[in-house]
Amino acid sequence: MKYIKNYRIRDLQSIRQQFKQIRRQNPSGLLICPNHLTYIDSLLLAWAFSSMGSYLLHFRTFCWNLPNARNVQESLLYRVICYLGKCILIDEDPEKAKQTMNKAAYLLHHGHYVMIFPEGRRSQSGRVDNENYIYGVGKLHMDSHLNQVLCVYLRGDKQQTASKMPDNGERFNIKMKLQTIDSEHQGRRAMRAAAGQIINNLENMEKAHFEQFPLSKQTP
Repeated sequence: MKYIKNYRIRDLQSIRQQFKQIRRQNPSGLLICPNHLTYIDSLLLAWAFSSMGSYLLHFRTFCWNLPNARNVQESLLYRVICYLGKCILIDEDPEKAKQTMNKAAYLLHHGHYVMIFPEGRRSQSGRVDNENYIYGVGKLHMDSHLNQVLCVYLRGDKQQTASKMPDNGERFNIKMKLQTIDSEHQGRRAMRAAAGQIINNLENMEKAHFEQFPLSKQTP
């Protein structure tokens, strides 16, 4: 992507060093929850987190992704992404979707890294969607028995709303924050509470992004 689209990630080495430290702190697996604006968000983050050589040495930290099966079938770009990355397709059939989430929880429980977009789809408003997020991310966290999730905020300078691809020559900013999920609830209420905490954290990271980069702020 660096050579084909002339993309750049600001402070790339610093981000990789931070992810390396996070990796050392989480040898038992990690659930990664980014915001979602383009089709290639997962590829951009894979590039940002580590080098190919590091992934070969620590393959479990190369994230599994959970794309929507219908999107993959309809989009050549998504099929290419699935080919390049580690993907488990989420089907719209509830029973098949449940099986996929069980697989993801199994992988997390066995030390792998799994990336899921809590919003469930690309945000058409260009802002973190705090109304239509998926509770399944909360269940996945609960089933993994891990204490923390890694929230990630990714945005290009020129990105205003959702798009298939970022603009050529885009410059990306990435922030990461480990979050401990607290809940006194059980069952579905606990799922909702966990998902809500993740979304709230992404909203706070988005606010901090626009405070740092006010010129990229979208006009309502």
